[in-house]
Amino acid sequence: MNSSAPSPAAAVQVRAEPTVAEREVWLTSYLVVGAILIGAVLQVWIPPGGFTLVGAAFLASMVIVALGYIVPGRLRPTIAGFRFISTLLFVLSVMAVLGTLILQMKPAVFYVTRYGLVGRLIIALRLDDIFHGLPFALVMALFGAAVIASATLRWPPRLKAAGFFICHVGIMTSLAGAAASATLAIRGRIDLHAGGETATHVRVTKGGQSTGEIAALGFDLHLDRFELKPYEPEYRVGYYEQVRITDERGTRADWRLKASFDPDTEKHRLPNGDSFRLKGTFPDFQPNAATHVAYDTASPAWREPPNPGVALEVHQQGLPREAVMFATRPSPVFLSATSALVFERREKEVKAYVSHVTAAQGADRVQRSIAVNDPFTHNGWTLYQVNYNPEDPTYSGLEAVYDPGVFWVFTGFALICLGVVYIFYIEPRVKKRAAAAQA
Repeated sequence: MNSSAPSPAAAVQVRAEPTVAEREVWLTSYLVVGAILIGAVLQVWIPPGGFTLVGAAFLASMVIVALGYIVPGRLRPTIAGFRFISTLLFVLSVMAVLGTLILQMKPAVFYVTRYGLVGRLIIALRLDDIFHGLPFALVMALFGAAVIASATLRWPPRLKAAGFFICHVGIMTSLAGAAASATLAIRGRIDLHAGGETATHVRVTKGGQSTGEIAALGFDLHLDRFELKPYEPEYRVGYYEQVRITDERGTRADWRLKASFDPDTEKHRLPNGDSFRLKGTFPDFQPNAATHVAYDTASPAWREPPNPGVALEVHQQGLPREAVMFATRPSPVFLSATSALVFERREKEVKAYVSHVTAAQGADRVQRSIAVNDPFTHNGWTLYQVNYNPEDPTYSGLEAVYDPGVFWVFTGFALICLGVVYIFYIEPRVKKRAAAAQA
């Protein structure tokens, strides 16, 4: 027997020693799970908020970076590795899904009414404001520490690794911009009436609810004119269903429009699986006449018809039946006790609503129109058109947003794109030239 051969016990002891990969897996698990649990416990006393998110994320990331230099072992290489980053991205994705499925920043009574006992659990775990809570803040702290550790391990920067550092600078710039948005951004409402009112402040809102606070605009906003742009009146076939509604008058049955169809001869599919098609459309239907005038879009009679009507064929459960409907008097075709087709005149519906405003700041005056999907940005504020009152043609409801961090967020995105382009298209040429010079 060879005396130099290791004993079975020694062989077992050598095999039991964890590998580097295993140690990194355990360390990653401890850090991520520990951050979530510590955050969940501490937020019992520390409520979610912008300052909670930024303060906790900054302090925790600095502590983790410092421990990476102090604690012996593989803490800093672990948090700078791909395994750690991929785990963080998975956890952040799960949080993003939860934040999407659970409506955020609503009143507590909303969750109790909508989710029952689950709603109480949502409130207790602070899942109603995931993205400003301590668990999310501490996970973001690990992400920031990973970016810093990855950069310091490759310090100092060199030309052939410039793309790597540009990407990391872009990530940190976006994180800084997001921190500025979380702590300094203001969202509120401005209600104006045309002809005299001037707004100098914004009513601050959170989750769509007024907080009772106000913020100064820094300029005077005057509503010169409010304009409603309607669609032209038209005739359509409407599909109605009877539903139960509850309001201040109690619970009752009411007919609600579920779908609307153009008056053409195509086959139309109904929401319940049945179908119908129009066999004829008449601008002036006279039951006693021998002939009827067919539908003509160019006919002046169709624009203001005395008795417009349609003849249609309905297919229910494969069986056809014919009927005639008129727009000037009730003539619905009932598909069931709670559903019906109606040929109706759709009055002028609002297509767009526009606020014509003047922003005055000292001697400077700027005139601009604000419409849906066409906001107005002035003095750092962005004004959006959000609502109107059909009973008050002078009223305009605006949403005002002040977000100083959005510029830096997009600047960071641009730097990341620039770094990626450098890595894929410039860095290989730099390395190739360096190799040629050495040869």
